[in-house]
Amino acid sequence: MIVEIDGVTVVRGGVTVLEDVTLRIEAGERILLTGENGSGKSSLLMLLAGRLYPYNSMGKRRFAWDDETDFRTARRLTALVSREEQLRLRQIHSASTVREFLVGHADGEDFLYREPTAADYELGSSLLDEWQIAHLVERRIGTLSLGEMRLVQIVRAAMHPRRLYLLDEIFSSLSDDIAGRVAGWIRSLPASAAVCLTSHDEDIRRRFNPTRILRIADRRVLPIECKTSHLQQSRKPSLQQPALGEELIRAQSADFFHDFNPVLREISFTIRAGERILLTGSNGSGKTTLLRVMHGDFYPAYGCGELKFLGKLAHEHKRELWNKVQLVSASHFDYFLPGMSVGEVLASRLSGSLYAYDPLLPDAALAVADKFDLLHFLPRQFARLSEGEKTRVLLCRAFLAPAPVYLIDEGFMALSGRYFDLVTQYLNALAPEAVVVIAANERISALQARMEFPLRRWYMERGRLTILP
Repeated sequence: MIVEIDGVTVVRGGVTVLEDVTLRIEAGERILLTGENGSGKSSLLMLLAGRLYPYNSMGKRRFAWDDETDFRTARRLTALVSREEQLRLRQIHSASTVREFLVGHADGEDFLYREPTAADYELGSSLLDEWQIAHLVERRIGTLSLGEMRLVQIVRAAMHPRRLYLLDEIFSSLSDDIAGRVAGWIRSLPASAAVCLTSHDEDIRRRFNPTRILRIADRRVLPIECKTSHLQQSRKPSLQQPALGEELIRAQSADFFHDFNPVLREISFTIRAGERILLTGSNGSGKTTLLRVMHGDFYPAYGCGELKFLGKLAHEHKRELWNKVQLVSASHFDYFLPGMSVGEVLASRLSGSLYAYDPLLPDAALAVADKFDLLHFLPRQFARLSEGEKTRVLLCRAFLAPAPVYLIDEGFMALSGRYFDLVTQYLNALAPEAVVVIAANERISALQARMEFPLRRWYMERGRLTILP
């Protein structure tokens, strides 16, 4: 036995997310955990990691090492790789370089309590080379992209042997070569350890080869049988290329910096009304930054090219542009004011302002929120939602009213099957002149099977853009 839970309930932000959970994980198990976005998958991993506690101390949670180690040492025996953990680590270690972060955690500790040894440096260098991210060694943790930080988290987990590996959407947004490397690392983990992984991607079953599949539904953890998902079934789309219209965004030989680090080099592109683009590229290549350039978040470095918004996107104030260009990205989660409810986040889309809006949503907006299963979320604080729930809110917000441009970052691919299908239906129903740019590295075949229009391919690599024929 690695960990055993019996009759445990978990409450977060006053909301019951898991109820009467009973689960036993044994050495050698490889468990795939599924469920709708916001069902409680991440909360279950945090409960298993000792980051969350049973509500009112009801029920039992027992680890194999309870009688052998103290709490701090127990943390060293569990590896948690998740977006929530990533944000925590970035906040704590923002000013540390990747090298300092890794060698300081070579013994598995959360914080840097000791001086690293020569062996620690040697191990860190070896793993950086093995994972092909040695070029990040002097980068500060606070400047890493989401994909880069995930890889650094994985290397951190590999620095020290663990008994329990908890991997939350670990393959999400990874390029094929890196996903293959991650899958190989998971397969190499010893039989004395257990692995619990969450995912919505059907291909994960092939990569991961689970010994058990569990599903969270109605706050309960249930065993399920392996079945072929409807996501594997495809229909032949009618690929009709929309006619391209006026220029909306033009970049010419532009360089872009983020926190004084060069992230995009000599970027040139033109986006016209009706463009439909699939943007791919390795993690940390600059895909998210390019979407944020299109959103108007970055200007070219002084004297290094130009960026213009034309036609319908011409504007005097940024708020005018941001209401016309809908960005759905994890980088946008912090865009909204602290304390805003889901209803207020949606209402601000209709007013075009984060500060002045009618809190009562019209019936048409409520109908869209209902399709995304968000009506009961309206009074809840946006900041307290899970990442999948936040993504659903931003997607719902984007589709409340027509917009000239829709920019959808990788998180869209982490949606469960029902919402994945719903979003593709909304994309297919957009006006022909609407621009759609989707950044993704996974579920591409499923995406293309559902699109009723062809997607032009753009490719990013180390900050440079290639527009494929």
